[in-house]
Amino acid sequence: MNPSATITLDENPIRRAPLRAVPSPSPECSGASFASPYSALIDAKLKGDRQIQRLTARVQELAALLAATEERARQALAQDLHDASGAALTVANIALARAEHWLPADAPAALDDALHQARAALADVCETSHRIVEGLQTPTFDANFAATLAGWIADFGARTAIAVDFSCPDDARLDRMSHDMSLALFRVMQEALGNVARHAHAGHARVSVALDGQGVILLVEDDGVGISAAARRKSGRFGLSGMRARCEALGGNLRVAAAKPAGTCVRARFPWAAAGPGLFTLSVVNA
Repeated sequence: MNPSATITLDENPIRRAPLRAVPSPSPECSGASFASPYSALIDAKLKGDRQIQRLTARVQELAALLAATEERARQALAQDLHDASGAALTVANIALARAEHWLPADAPAALDDALHQARAALADVCETSHRIVEGLQTPTFDANFAATLAGWIADFGARTAIAVDFSCPDDARLDRMSHDMSLALFRVMQEALGNVARHAHAGHARVSVALDGQGVILLVEDDGVGISAAARRKSGRFGLSGMRARCEALGGNLRVAAAKPAGTCVRARFPWAAAGPGLFTLSVVNA
């Protein structure tokens, strides 16, 4: 080979295209486009939760108002029966006693019997009125919660001839409950047993109070004819609206179901967390 020869390389007929830098998506843009649907879902969930909380608080507020209104109506009716009707019945009793005293010795026997019947009937009316007034008045729970319930249940059994078993634990927490919570439990029991006497045709009932870490549970069961599911859905019947309002006002709940093998079971639960004082009492005072 000739050392002086010059060697030239042919150029590659295929020219390489210059490389261009492709801009990568910025993290901000990529993250925003990726997270946007999820952020919207989270925001909607939070908004929905807040709305549910507001609605729940409003339902509880309205339930407390309804319960307070019912309690005021009870107190007003008890006062009217005690003052007006009680006074009228007393006057009628005195008048019949005077008529019987001045009845001539030769008066017909039928007239004397009529006066005795009138006085007996009036005594029954007075007793009924007194019982209604006692039922309408707000209990004080001065002795203790269990004793107040036991006393009312004993009177109910004697009046209706319905045997009622009562069980309640000896737990100091029951006596530390607010008056509102004690009253709500008492009224639910009272209304439930009233339904047993009026509608159930039962011969036996059972009232039990149980406690757990979350709250207090009241059960009222009977062996009567029961109530249908359609009747349970009608809030205006059996005093269910009033019982439910008292439960919801304290953050609790009410369930009415068929008992086994027969009858009805009313179950009310009240949480410890909602057992603060003044819920019904302040509503009544400030009305």
